[in-house]
Amino acid sequence: MTDPTGKAEYGKAEHGKAESGMTEPGPIERGSGMAVWRQIAAAMEQAIRRGDYQPGVQLPTEKQLAQSFGVNRHTVRQAMNRLAETGLVSIEQGRGMFVAEDSFEYMLGPRTRFTENLQTMQKKPTREMIFAEQVAAPADIARALGIPTGAPLWQIETLNKADGKPVGVSSHYFPVGRFPDMPEHFAREGSITAALKAVGINDYRRRSTRVSAKLISAGDARLADLPRTRPILVTETVNVDPQGKPVEFVRARFVADHVTLTIEHYE
Repeated sequence: MTDPTGKAEYGKAEHGKAESGMTEPGPIERGSGMAVWRQIAAAMEQAIRRGDYQPGVQLPTEKQLAQSFGVNRHTVRQAMNRLAETGLVSIEQGRGMFVAEDSFEYMLGPRTRFTENLQTMQKKPTREMIFAEQVAAPADIARALGIPTGAPLWQIETLNKADGKPVGVSSHYFPVGRFPDMPEHFAREGSITAALKAVGINDYRRRSTRVSAKLISAGDARLADLPRTRPILVTETVNVDPQGKPVEFVRARFVADHVTLTIEHYE
C-alpha cells in the first residue's frame, strides 16, 4: 500500500518493529531514479551502522527482508551481495547472512608477540592448548629449523582468542632435543614467550614469514566454530634466538575477515 505522498510502506508492526523481528526499514521510493536494490542496501547499511544489528549477529533471511521491503528475493540478494562486497556483511552458504565482526590489526614485526599485540588494542588475549604431541619433522619444517628430516618435534596446537572470540588456530613446532619439556612449560605458563623464557630463551625474533590464503580446513572450522566457506590467512614463521639459531616454526591460521595483517619494515 502507499501513503498520500506516494511512498510505499512495508513491514509495519506494533512498536515500530517488523513482524519478522527486524527493525522497520525505511520506505522504498519507486521511480526515484535510484535502483530499488540500492535503496535496500542503503537502508540495511544505515540500520547496521546505527547499531540495530551488532557485529556477528545473524540478519533476517532473504525471504524476511523481501517481505519487509515488499520486493522479490532477487532484489534483496543484489542488495546484500553489495554489502558483502564492501565487507559490512558476511554471507555464509547454508547458514545465512551476518553482520561482519570487527576486525583488528595484527602487526608482523621482528618481535611480534600475540599477547602484546592484542593488549595494545585493549583486547584480552587467550591461547588455549588443544593438544601437544611428538611428531617426526616433515622436510619443510626440518629445513626451516635446521634439523634432519624425521627428527622428533613437539607439535603444540593452540586456539587463539581475542575477547573470548576465536581469531585463529596455530601449530607450534619445537625440536624435542633442545626443548624436551616444552608442552609442560606451555601448559603451565599459557604463553609461548613465557614458556621459552622458562627454558632459557629470554628473547627471540622473527627471521622470516610467508603469507598465503586458503579456505579453512574442517578441523580448524570445528575448533573455531566457523563454516567451511570462511577464508583464512596462513602465516608460516621461523623464530630464532639472539644467536640466530631457529627455536620455533609456527603455522598460524587467522580468520581473514577478523584480522588485518600489517608487516612492519625496519631499516
